[in-house]
Amino acid sequence: MASLNAGQVVVACLGEAASQNPDAIKLAEERLKEWETEPGFYTTLMNIFGDYSVAVNIRWQAVLYFKNGVDRYWRKNAQGGITDEEKVGLRAGLLKTVNEPVNQIAVQLAVTVAKAARFDVPRDWPDLLPVLSQAVQADNDTVQHRGLLFLHHTIKALASKRLAADRRAFHELSNQIIGYMLGLWHSLHTTLLHQIGIRAEESAITLEKAILAIKILRKLVIQGLKKPEDNADAMSFISNLFIEVKTLLDVRKNSAPHLREHLEKYCVLHQKIWYDLLENHPFSFVQHISTCLSFICSLCFTPAGEGLLFQRFTIFCLNLLKGVLLCMEYRPAKNIEDTRDPATLQAHRIKQEFFRLETINEICTRLISNYLPLSGEDLQLWDEDPEGYAFEEGGDSWRYSWRPCCETVFLTLFHEYRESLASLLVSLVRDNHAPVDAANLTAILRKDAIYNAVGLAAFDLYDEIDFDSWLTSSLSLELGVKDSNYRIVRRRVCWLLGQWSGVKLSPELRPRLYEMLMPMLTNSEDLVVRLAAAKAMKVVIDDFEFSVEELEPYLEQVFSLLFALLKEVSECDTKLNVLNVLSYLIERVGVSIRPICSALLHYLPTLWEESANHNMLRCSILSTLVFIVQGLGTVSEGLLPFLGPVLELSTDLTQDCHIYLLEDGLELWLTLLHNTAKPYDSLLHLLPRIPPLLGLGSENLRTTIYILQAYVLLCPLRVMETIGNAVVQELSTQYGDLQDEGVLMILRLVETWLRAGPPHTPQVLEPLLLMVMDAVHTGTDYPMLMSLHLSILSRLILSSHALFASLCLTTATKLNSNHNDVAGKVLDVWCDKMPCVTAPERRKLLALALSSLLTTESPVVLSRVYIVFLNVAETLNDVTRPDEQGGIIDSLMAGVGDVVLDTDDIDYETEHDSRKRQIAMQDPVHTIVLKEFVQSQVNAMALQLGETNYKEIIGNVDVETRDNLLEYVSL
Repeated sequence: MASLNAGQVVVACLGEAASQNPDAIKLAEERLKEWETEPGFYTTLMNIFGDYSVAVNIRWQAVLYFKNGVDRYWRKNAQGGITDEEKVGLRAGLLKTVNEPVNQIAVQLAVTVAKAARFDVPRDWPDLLPVLSQAVQADNDTVQHRGLLFLHHTIKALASKRLAADRRAFHELSNQIIGYMLGLWHSLHTTLLHQIGIRAEESAITLEKAILAIKILRKLVIQGLKKPEDNADAMSFISNLFIEVKTLLDVRKNSAPHLREHLEKYCVLHQKIWYDLLENHPFSFVQHISTCLSFICSLCFTPAGEGLLFQRFTIFCLNLLKGVLLCMEYRPAKNIEDTRDPATLQAHRIKQEFFRLETINEICTRLISNYLPLSGEDLQLWDEDPEGYAFEEGGDSWRYSWRPCCETVFLTLFHEYRESLASLLVSLVRDNHAPVDAANLTAILRKDAIYNAVGLAAFDLYDEIDFDSWLTSSLSLELGVKDSNYRIVRRRVCWLLGQWSGVKLSPELRPRLYEMLMPMLTNSEDLVVRLAAAKAMKVVIDDFEFSVEELEPYLEQVFSLLFALLKEVSECDTKLNVLNVLSYLIERVGVSIRPICSALLHYLPTLWEESANHNMLRCSILSTLVFIVQGLGTVSEGLLPFLGPVLELSTDLTQDCHIYLLEDGLELWLTLLHNTAKPYDSLLHLLPRIPPLLGLGSENLRTTIYILQAYVLLCPLRVMETIGNAVVQELSTQYGDLQDEGVLMILRLVETWLRAGPPHTPQVLEPLLLMVMDAVHTGTDYPMLMSLHLSILSRLILSSHALFASLCLTTATKLNSNHNDVAGKVLDVWCDKMPCVTAPERRKLLALALSSLLTTESPVVLSRVYIVFLNVAETLNDVTRPDEQGGIIDSLMAGVGDVVLDTDDIDYETEHDSRKRQIAMQDPVHTIVLKEFVQSQVNAMALQLGETNYKEIIGNVDVETRDNLLEYVSL
């Protein structure tokens, strides 16, 4: 492959891959894919990208394919990997690329070298780092820049290795080169400060090199040193950064525009080293805490920083302040004498000395006055894109976004020093609670910032603010000020109501809250205010003390206002948020939604079609439909023309969107089945979807089995005819691989199927029934599983002794044993484990089945009749009770004791619950009196055996069991 001719072929192929012709690109990619494992292919690529006479775009393609090949085939155990012999030449060739003139290609080469170095350094590539060290010392700017670039990516790759031996090797490497790198960075930094403003072009190159050098030092200090505090040079470097960054901020202020972005990046890299040191080596940072806090407060909270800072730098400063406040290593034990590490005490002492009352008050005041108010850019975005402005970032947005960062720092500070700051915030509220002049934008923005602070600190201000009084006095008045500028306050008050409603609000004021929020949802209100009111409404109804009765007088109006808002907004994320509020409202009010949701039902099909490219919005629609179907009950059957296709799409495993929609789609399917009275065609058409869904495994297995159970109760014959065999085959395949929880679900399904299915159900379920028989024969399953195994066998015996005998015979054949031995072992396990079955219904079922076996004339049963009688007698004790007339009744008979379902604690009964109750009412447990059944079986056994044999068997029963049994039956 490395021949001249091969090189020309590859160059031509790379040229086609870089063309604009889709057909040529596809063909070229296929050919290159075939050559990936050809010996010499990567040597050929290296020759191409190392030849400066070749067009840059082809060299670029060559280095990309080379990089991807190293990623896939460089490791020693890779299938079709690059041979060790070829690697020797490739390593030597890569070292020569350190003077690559094209920057984009040089970056890809640096990444490639790093990927190979991760596998080979130091053992197989000992000369890499010495060569890069020479390049870094070169006088030529390009060579030195490339050397730093290669070294940066190599150090980054080596630092990412996690095995203990690799970590030790990286620590050794770091200790060897950190001294030199510190000197190099200092030289580059000093040169930069000298060049900047004098020789702009040279300073740009020096700045790039200084950035690479400090990136390398960041990895060496943070990940290369076990204890950075033990390295005096590293600690001196960290200390100097606080001084140098101030100089850089001054330099940046007057720098050329093309340098400013890189200078900002350079400044932020200084901060990242501090932040990483605090996060990864908090005790190494202790000696810098005082300097760091003084640096931050000087620049961010005094006039000294005016004109110097830029937003990203300020965000890092505030996050660093937050990091120091929250660092767990700096918190002593409650009893300070119990603190083990002296560094913790030192850090705590430094924090105490710095955060004096006047300092804390000043920081808090500055945060509220300078950082929390809305900016001109915020107000411009509000006007130009209200939906974009109202969208709230979540997660770790405080790390990089201005407003979340400012808010979390304020909240952290207030939470840490609540006792000192509470009075300050209360006084601010007291001085600013009255409505202000709508024309005074500055006063409005200040009020917004103060209200924001009070909302953020709601939990910490629980004992300080009388929110009920504030709500009924000034807050309600401020919502009534309709001036355009006052929308800022109205929006903040809506948010404030949500923040405080779950913290401190009298229950009798909750209706007042609804009355205050509803006008904020009308279409005459500003859209951002309406969206804030919708979010507040969700928070209010999410409260633990929420009462449907309190909301009912306003329910129809609230629902219609939210629905109008949903139709009006256009952005997918906004529709998603509003729909979530509606969905939650429907979930909370349940059946009360029935009279008022018809408009939403007519709109959802349109929204579904419009959201074809927004799967997350469709997920929200599905979850909303779940709550609507729950609320509507059987009325939801009218939605089937819409819901049928929705469920077909959501559960179609051939469609990519099923990744997003499947979970919510299955939930909707199950809910619809639970609330359907008849097996409609649109539901029956979905039956073939079940076997493939079962094949997906455990992720959605629970819901899929529940769906199957619902179908078994709804249309057992149709299920058996359509998918019975496929389902049993799929479940049988998975049975052995499932945890106990999965096996329990399958067993409950099998039991339900036996209870509700057509007469030939046991024949279809035979593979699963054989597994049940095996489990009982083995006898090792824990009680809950064994209880279900025995219940299934009991139902089988009660329906047909022949089926039970057939299962015993099949199991015996498989075990190469006698069927009587198998049956005997099963009965032994049964009688041994029956005391562990605690549910009275299951105990009675097992006793009925054991009693049923008394008339089989089987020697297996007759030889164990005493233990059968013992278990039956104990069950009779459990399930019978005296009646008012002094007689004995079976407490589990229908009409004697209520048939209890696992859904009886729910407010209303679904159609599925009704079907379960109907099946339960027909169950032998609730239709057969155990005492009478045992008596009839004993009488029949006596006739079968004859008087002599019968008396002999009864005589062998122990006295205690016989006396116990005689209390219920005559022997």
